[in-house]
Amino acid sequence: MSKFTLALAIVVASEILALAPAARAPLLELDGCHDDLDRLRRTASDASDAAEEAKSKADEFDDCRRDPESHDLLGDGCRSRRSDYESALSDLEGKMDDLDSRVHAVQSSCSYEFTLNRMSDLEAAKRHAEASQRRLDASKRRFCTSVVNLLGLGMTPDNALKLCKASADEQSCKACLGLK
Repeated sequence: MSKFTLALAIVVASEILALAPAARAPLLELDGCHDDLDRLRRTASDASDAAEEAKSKADEFDDCRRDPESHDLLGDGCRSRRSDYESALSDLEGKMDDLDSRVHAVQSSCSYEFTLNRMSDLEAAKRHAEASQRRLDASKRRFCTSVVNLLGLGMTPDNALKLCKASADEQSCKACLGLK
């Protein structure tokens, strides 16, 4: 073998070795893409289950309002059914937020931007703030329902107000309890 042939073989071997890590690099990215897509699938399944549960609780609440004699088992004016429904809605909103985060992770790891609902960073931040506010409002409604339920169990309005004020402002508590 001539020196030229040997030198050419060394150059070719060097190029192959230099390109080998680059050839494997996309596989690592695809592994991350696959993992994020799999997580997205599981998160979508969880969100679907939460939507089914919210629908079930909505139906129970509607049944209770339409026929309280048969469906208002606690005799609380369907408040517990409403609270269960609101809780299920809150859970669904949380699952949808999780799904949104997974979609963003997939876009990043798969280097792909979905065309559905493309929005600017400002629009995305506004949407996130609105979702957070909806969850906070739902939480306040559930808290109010719980405090009102305590009145139905015999707690005095003054004690219910004190309990409420430990977690919320006085004006909100009075509005919730129907006090002046």
